Amino acid sequence: MEVRISKNKIKEAVKKVASAADKKGNIPILSNILIEAEDNVLRLTATNLEVGISTLVDCEVIEPGKTTVNAAKAAKLFSSLTGEEFVLETDDSKLVIKSVNSRFSLATLPPEEFPEVEIPETYSVRLLSAEVDRAIKKVSYAVSRDEARYILTGVLLRSFGDKVHAVATDGHRLALYEMKAEAEEFSAIVPKKSLAELKKLLKESEEVELLLKENRLYFRVGDTVMWTSVIEGEYPDYLAVIPENNPLQCITGKEELVGALKEVSVIYDKEEVRAVIINITPGNMKLTARKVDVESASEEAEVNIPVEYTGEEFEIGFNINHLLESVSSFDGDTVKILMDQPISPVLIVSEEEPELKNVIMPMKV
Repeated sequence: MEVRISKNKIKEAVKKVASAADKKGNIPILSNILIEAEDNVLRLTATNLEVGISTLVDCEVIEPGKTTVNAAKAAKLFSSLTGEEFVLETDDSKLVIKSVNSRFSLATLPPEEFPEVEIPETYSVRLLSAEVDRAIKKVSYAVSRDEARYILTGVLLRSFGDKVHAVATDGHRLALYEMKAEAEEFSAIVPKKSLAELKKLLKESEEVELLLKENRLYFRVGDTVMWTSVIEGEYPDYLAVIPENNPLQCITGKEELVGALKEVSVIYDKEEVRAVIINITPGNMKLTARKVDVESASEEAEVNIPVEYTGEEFEIGFNINHLLESVSSFDGDTVKILMDQPISPVLIVSEEEPELKNVIMPMKV
């Protein structure tokens, strides 16, 4: 194999795929990038078997061929090299990188040892990259961190044909973001860490294409394809737990509520369960936090903010972190809090952002 390629192209391509390589090194070939040269195109591929990334870059192929090289070493080398153009060539069990003023060689492993990779040609769903990026950002906070509830450690992507839902829940709160799209119906639970990798690629193109095939979900963004294993199992019926008809409605400024929650939370230590009691009367919301310490005096914080509310006096308790993350996920100036009973699920929405719905379970305080 011998190719000629610009520094920027090889540097960016290696950086892009290297994040999918295995970091633990238990299987040496999975720590490597597969490099394939043919028809003036260089394909770079890396995978840890759970996530994979493959990308194409233009180059001058002097002699076609393929090899593999350690991802971490290649990323470090190409990010530090000077010069505008490099020649990459295989020499026995080494990859030689040459420029006008330098020459480096990296150890290789046989490309035949690299896992067979299938790159689909056609995809069933097309979405705006900005919308997918926004959806991941909006719902990821609600993903469960409890590995015992493995199904909930990922984000559900579900297509209905004319829309796609991104959903996350940990059993205490739920976030739903709706994207408009003409798409084949499918449902897949994507690990949160895989979506973090996807977010890095979304800037490459205005659109991202998706394909669910067996237990893998593929994303094509420009000249790059990323795939991930999906979480097997049945996701909870999230639509059934969204309380669309809660009768009590309270509208308040987003920043005012976020600020008040942060203020009352200062009396708690980080490791404590941080509860807030919210008392709502016409025109006013009072937020109260109490810390009861047996060995010392109790501490209390109280903040009032203006609201639009016309119902009877209503009191409800929340985990401060849950409410803060939910309200903070909105971009608009106001949020609407829809309630029923002090122990019933609460729906939080915004007229400025109708595609986002958040649900929180109250706390008994």
